[in-house]
Amino acid sequence: MLKKTQRISTNHISWLLKKGFRFNNDFFSVKFQLNKGPANRYSVVISKKIAALAVERNLLRRQLYEILRKLPAPQTTGDYMLIVKPYLKTLSFEKKEAAILQTLQQISSKLN
Repeated sequence: MLKKTQRISTNHISWLLKKGFRFNNDFFSVKFQLNKGPANRYSVVISKKIAALAVERNLLRRQLYEILRKLPAPQTTGDYMLIVKPYLKTLSFEKKEAAILQTLQQISSKLN
């Protein structure tokens, strides 16, 4: 689980959905907004269409939070909301990790 300082509050999620920049690929739809805080903040959204059982959604969410927790400190900080797409569920943990790293690198390259 992520530290509270690394999680997006529920009040901020609706704001991020309206004002954030969208980035899409095969695995995620990411809403992103720069922040002035010391660290990135994350949220993972998994629809019931992706995994019908709460156990499956929670497992996937915990795996993604663990990957995000291990990420190195970024140069530019932001709020990231990862909206999971169905194809991600079929990937192994290592491939999920590579997908997140690739997605975040693509977003940071577009910022620079």
